[in-house]
Amino acid sequence: MSKVTGGNAELTEWLVEHQEQVEVAFETGTIKRVTKSEHAKLAKALEAIIEAGNPKFAFVADNKGAILDSFRWPSVKRMDDAEKALAAKNTLVAASEGNEELADWVLANKDAILEAYTAGVEKRQVNPKAAEALAAYQAKKKAEKAAADAAKAA
Repeated sequence: MSKVTGGNAELTEWLVEHQEQVEVAFETGTIKRVTKSEHAKLAKALEAIIEAGNPKFAFVADNKGAILDSFRWPSVKRMDDAEKALAAKNTLVAASEGNEELADWVLANKDAILEAYTAGVEKRQVNPKAAEALAAYQAKKKAEKAAADAAKAA
């Protein structure tokens, strides 16, 4: 992060402290899907509500499965790039307490900042044997489909 900010400790500290707000600002206008981890967190939260045993939570307890299965993030209006940039700038200005220069700098350095946020995260390597097995399976299915299509045509 220091590389991105040119060694500016105050800016680096601000970017680290406001990482979630910065990332959310760049996601504005994109459709958000519920991840597996978010689904698991919701399941745990619903279990905690049920374990509380409060009769006021009976509706949640009775409909836990439906709540869990039907949860979706609110729909998002599709935006063009200019609208996304404006929304991101407004979010960043609000996060920086009205500092438009900082918001403009963050927008201008978006890619470098997002890359710096993920710099220390190790990505799991795919086992080469698994990749080969998947490729073989896909080739087999493709051949089966081609044979079925040829049989239908004949």
